[in-house]
Amino acid sequence: MGQIPHRADIVSISNALPCVVETDDEHEFSTFDFVRLTDLNGMMPVPRGQDPLNNYRFRIVVIDDFSFSLQNPITFLPIDSTLYPPYVSGGYCNRIETSFVYHDE
Repeated sequence: MGQIPHRADIVSISNALPCVVETDDEHEFSTFDFVRLTDLNGMMPVPRGQDPLNNYRFRIVVIDDFSFSLQNPITFLPIDSTLYPPYVSGGYCNRIETSFVYHDE
C-alpha cells in the first residue's frame, strides 16, 4: 500500500555542459520532471564519483528513452559538470513525485 517509487539505475554521467545522465533501462521520465540522484558519493564502499550531484534535486530534459540532461531546479539553467570528478559506477535516479496516487493492495 502507498506510493509506488519510480527509480532508474545510472550507468553514465557526462562531464559536460549540459550534464547528461544515462540509465541502464528505459527511464520513463518526462521532460521537466524533478529527480534526485543518490548513491554517487565517495563514501560508498567503492567510490562512484560525481559527489557534487549526490542527493541533490534537479529538473530534467529528456533526450531519449535512456538519457536526460540536468537543470538547476530553481533557475532551470543547465548543470555544468565539466569540473566535477568523473563518474565511476552505480547510483540511482529517483523521480520526485509532485502528485500522489496511492495504491491499495
